[in-house]
Amino acid sequence: MSNINKLFNDIKSSSLYDEYNKIGDILKKDSSISKLMTEINKLQSEALCLEYDNNPKYIEINKLIEEKVNILNNNKVYQEYLREINKFNKGINDEENLG
Repeated sequence: MSNINKLFNDIKSSSLYDEYNKIGDILKKDSSISKLMTEINKLQSEALCLEYDNNPKYIEINKLIEEKVNILNNNKVYQEYLREINKFNKGINDEENLG
């Protein structure tokens, strides 16, 4: 257990984690991104249920999801957020591979 605690503490004290938190804070401040992400999640759940029930309305919802995802992916703050998440995840994987 102490190895896990050490890893967790090392991550929390790293500059990578600080950058991740800063980007997370930026994302939280941009309500349009958070709102869009929430909408996409709700629509994905709805589409999944409709598809499971063989309701063809899921096709329309999937098109709407695709439109919203495109808007989200074209947002510069969201793109930066994704880059920081990828860097953070790579840092975690690197730590796990060293330990």
